[in-house]
Amino acid sequence: MVVILVALTFLAFVAVDYVRERRRRMALLLDGEAQHTSIEENEPVWVGGFKLLDGLSYHPGHLWAHRVAPDRAFVGIDDFGRRLIGAGARVRVEPMGTVVAPGDPVATVTRNGTTTTLRAPVGGEIVGVNPRLKRDPDIEFRDSYGLGWLYQVSSTKLGKDLSNLLNGTLVRRWMEDTRDRFQHQLMTAHGSVIQDGGGLIEDIGSSLAGDEWRSLTREFLSLDSE
Repeated sequence: MVVILVALTFLAFVAVDYVRERRRRMALLLDGEAQHTSIEENEPVWVGGFKLLDGLSYHPGHLWAHRVAPDRAFVGIDDFGRRLIGAGARVRVEPMGTVVAPGDPVATVTRNGTTTTLRAPVGGEIVGVNPRLKRDPDIEFRDSYGLGWLYQVSSTKLGKDLSNLLNGTLVRRWMEDTRDRFQHQLMTAHGSVIQDGGGLIEDIGSSLAGDEWRSLTREFLSLDSE
């Protein structure tokens, strides 16, 4: 009987610690999200028809990172990436507790049975995955810089990783180059550029055939030229 009571007491303490830790992580997540979504108050910059926000650091695979604490950052998809992916796609992020290095596969995007990979802009432990992605899969398409963030990462090396990403004038030149390369690829595939009123349409992904979507997302988002 004594052994059973000790075991039950131990399990009770474990359960209490689990609940406390879960509440602590949720509080950090909500506090961080409030800080992150305030980024949308910044005046956007339009480069090559694509929206950029100051205060974010950009990865060549079209994911951004936003530092909200010395060791924590939110990660999401930029305007070019979300338009190339298109509405109706599903994004699945690696589970909480996963540790990634910069450039590691961190999420998969599936559209009409075709899958492509997104790569981590910074390293660290995934400490939060956006629960809206399951309830509302198009949230990353509608609000990729705000409530459509993908995950939160924690790392003591965050500052070093962020210094290797793009920001400022480098981001603008990079986006202009991306626009030019992308239009060239579309011209090669279609003989024309998918445009609406002179600019690329909002939902590029829905206008691409499966093989084209696979090829373009893997080249521009997965950084895989296959």
